[in-house]
Amino acid sequence: MVSAFLSVFGLFFCAVLYYLSRFKRKSKLGINIFCLLCNAAITASYFYNSGINGPNLLMFLLVFFLSVSVIPKKNFKIWLPLNLLLVLSIIVVEYFYPQLAPNVYTDELSKTIDFSFTYAIVAGLFYLVISYIRKNYDYERVSAFEKNIAIEQQNAEILLQKKELERLNSEKDKLFSIVSHDIRMPLNSIQGYLEMLSENDIDEEEKDYLRQQLLQITRDTSDMVMNILSWSKNQMEGSYVDLVQLNVSDIVKNGLNLEKNAAKRKGVELVITSDDSFTILADKNMFQLVVRNLVNNAIKFTPRGGLIEISTRKKGKDCCISIKDNGLGIDQEQQGKLFKLRASSTYGTNNERGIGLGLLLCKEFTDLQDGKIGFEPNADKGSTFFVSFKLAN
Repeated sequence: MVSAFLSVFGLFFCAVLYYLSRFKRKSKLGINIFCLLCNAAITASYFYNSGINGPNLLMFLLVFFLSVSVIPKKNFKIWLPLNLLLVLSIIVVEYFYPQLAPNVYTDELSKTIDFSFTYAIVAGLFYLVISYIRKNYDYERVSAFEKNIAIEQQNAEILLQKKELERLNSEKDKLFSIVSHDIRMPLNSIQGYLEMLSENDIDEEEKDYLRQQLLQITRDTSDMVMNILSWSKNQMEGSYVDLVQLNVSDIVKNGLNLEKNAAKRKGVELVITSDDSFTILADKNMFQLVVRNLVNNAIKFTPRGGLIEISTRKKGKDCCISIKDNGLGIDQEQQGKLFKLRASSTYGTNNERGIGLGLLLCKEFTDLQDGKIGFEPNADKGSTFFVSFKLAN
């Protein structure tokens, strides 16, 4: 019964040591006290409770197991050999001095009860400790598996981002290479035309032609430079969006004077049909830039005698602005590159230069305003671009 009493006391003692290590943050002290007192208590119990004829070796085995479970690995070389040496020593002492460990059992019943109770305590502690270790092992295994999956996903995302950055850097290099060429060429043309105008031996008809060419080149270059500056600023600093209520008809009818004049000079008819009641939520400057770029593109790719129709309609809770032309249209290969950084020169029906940056700006600025932008080829010829924004009412 002494072993059983010591087992119950040991449970209480373990609880105290657990509190000391878990809540007082003195785990090293608690483990050392535990190992020292357990070995001392079981040794005393061994000689008091019938020696090798009692359940004391089970208790030594329990202490050995608990020591392996709680002590740091670097302390194995101290406590585990001490436990084994202690057990062998007391068995040897009992062999030579059996009177030191007298049989205290009065009958077989008391011995059976003592062994049964001690076994139950040892088995229970074994179960609790192994369950705790296994639970932590399973938790760590699952946690490690989830971390590995997360790391693999992060690596995959990083690789995708790396490839995307490499692609964007390559596209930007191409873009600025083309930009430097496309700016230098019109500047050289402007210089050449100005030199020709300064000569006195050209007639008025030739001068008028040169002035028209100068105006067209200057306008194209100005539009390209403005798009480049807007795109560069948006890439480096981000864009502040100020959503306000805008009357679509005012912007479309009164904000496209330059585009109307450009269409007139090129001989392209520009028809605007807009409902005066449509009020949208958009950023005024961004909205104007988007519409002007789309109209400029339509003018650029529509030949003399062509038609461009700008119309507005309600589509659910949005207002849709369509720019339809009967110009050159867009071939299937180029359709997949719309609204992307293409980094390739394009030419209109009068050799107007462009690098596709305007459509990219339209896409980015439309997204910033929670709008939608799209394209569809016309059934006969030409194409239709459309943007939609939320109605304010």
